Amino acid sequence: MGSRSVSEGRVGDDQDSSRFVGPSQSAYDDIRRQLERILASDGFARAERMSRFLRFVVEQTLRGRGDQLKEYLIRVEVFDRRESFDPRIDPVVRGEARRLRLKLKEYYDSEGQNDPVRVVLPKGSYVPRFEPASIIRSALETPAATAAHRPKAIAVLPFLNLSSDNENEYFSDGLTEEIIHALGKVKGMSVVARTSAFQFKGRAYDIRKLGEQLNVQTVLEGSVRKAGERLRITAQLINVSDGYHLWSETYERKMEDVFAVQEEISNAIVNALKPFCQEEPSVIRRASENLEAYHLFLKGRFHNRKRTEGGLKRAIEFFHQATEIDPNYAAAYAGLAESFSLLAHKGLFWPREVMPKARTAALKAIALDGQVSEAHMALGFVKSVYEWKWEKAECHYQQALQVASYGNAEAHHWYSSDYLAPLGRLDEALQQMLHAQFVDPLSHLINSSLGFVLIMRREYDRTIDHYRKCLELDSSYYHFYTGLGRAYAQKGMLDRALECFVKGKELSGDLPYITGVIAHCHAMMGRFSQAEKLLGELLLLAQERYIPSTTLALVYSGLNNLDEAFRWLERAFAERECSLVYLNVYPTYDNLRQDPRFHALIDRIGFPPIPTVRPA
Repeated sequence: MGSRSVSEGRVGDDQDSSRFVGPSQSAYDDIRRQLERILASDGFARAERMSRFLRFVVEQTLRGRGDQLKEYLIRVEVFDRRESFDPRIDPVVRGEARRLRLKLKEYYDSEGQNDPVRVVLPKGSYVPRFEPASIIRSALETPAATAAHRPKAIAVLPFLNLSSDNENEYFSDGLTEEIIHALGKVKGMSVVARTSAFQFKGRAYDIRKLGEQLNVQTVLEGSVRKAGERLRITAQLINVSDGYHLWSETYERKMEDVFAVQEEISNAIVNALKPFCQEEPSVIRRASENLEAYHLFLKGRFHNRKRTEGGLKRAIEFFHQATEIDPNYAAAYAGLAESFSLLAHKGLFWPREVMPKARTAALKAIALDGQVSEAHMALGFVKSVYEWKWEKAECHYQQALQVASYGNAEAHHWYSSDYLAPLGRLDEALQQMLHAQFVDPLSHLINSSLGFVLIMRREYDRTIDHYRKCLELDSSYYHFYTGLGRAYAQKGMLDRALECFVKGKELSGDLPYITGVIAHCHAMMGRFSQAEKLLGELLLLAQERYIPSTTLALVYSGLNNLDEAFRWLERAFAERECSLVYLNVYPTYDNLRQDPRFHALIDRIGFPPIPTVRPA
């Protein structure tokens, strides 16, 4: 299969829009920032459908798909109409386009009047035009010129570990991530996020189909062979449209030269794609010059990515060892902060034991290097879901977004799910999560969290459709089943919900919180004996290990024992459990909202005023 067309076409009959004024390479990143600025404005933040429309046409245009922006595509993809719709009797796209033009004009006449970039939707067209506010272009670029200036999109696939020792997999994965991070800092280059790229680890793939799935024009693949202190690294850059190599090289080095090899590979890629880059990068920021500390850091990150209790504990051990060898290793402290945070976030450990450690490690990382995005993310997480210091939390999340590379979807993800959503800023939360999904389309975690935000928005049918598509992506991921089950439960389809929860429990390795969700579902179905049996199992387990109090409160609320439900919520408050911050927005708690104890608890958590939760 060939690559997608990158030419831009006209839509409609207006003569002034016969050509698309596309982004030059110097304006590309500015356009993306401008889009987020517009969507966060007062006028758009409250207009979800219009915001979806604007984001869709801008992102499709920047990805070279302006020629596909026809009424039919927008109608189906943005407004969720059936494919059989008749535009003659259902003119929603044209009507919404008129309103969008007016809304953009209102924005630029008020709060956006000093913005550096103007986004214009020409009359009769669905292809946006981007104009510098200070100098409106006098000449229109041709479609060919526009295609030539598009940034190069690249996927860095996991380097194969050809070493005899399987333990060296951490190194091949680490090398891959370092190159992804380096290229993500290069202006004019779009890099697929790590999670999506690693979906292809150990799998056979067709290079053309892969390019289409990830919407990239080039793919970097390679291998690593480590024998003692010698390294042999091969890398090749491939054009996905025809499968030809644009560049390939083999590096024979000593292990002590690993940083230099990373620089050589990254610079070679940039040189091969030089027409699409705006500057010569210093691509590798050497966070540590100590090779032993660097290897420990890579091992820590390798285990951190597993997101299991055992993996996170191992990650903490390796990150801690790295900081002992190199006390100035900011990235290792950031890894510690993230790992401690995730132990609490996943309900695997007592928050009061691990969250202060996360805070200390994050502060240390920031003191050493304020440009480490992961440290700001972790500190923002601590400030929001543990300390409930909302203004300080947002400052750190914004810092994380500011210093993150374009391909870092995690900053948008954490900001959405752990700050905006708990505060009821659900339109902004959705926009940030959709951006994360755009950057990292195959991420299981991001796709799962997107469904979580949709549930909080009470968009249950849309949630069900989303999770069904996720299961087509991977039918073995437990979170997709539990998310689908929650949506079914909110629609009153409890039999289907229970099936999903049971399947999720089987795939998860028997996580306690899923047992609680199943018990709650039994209670809602009137099967009180089954619910009480599972509750008893959880109470016994709680004597041996940490079980989130919110899980037990959920079961008691299903059994309509509100006194016990609030008693466990009070324990969750005392422990400052992470999941407690969703109390004011998650629909499962709706049966508690009329109780005065609920509002007293909300006040004590210190939520700022939030929008009213949307009705179902």
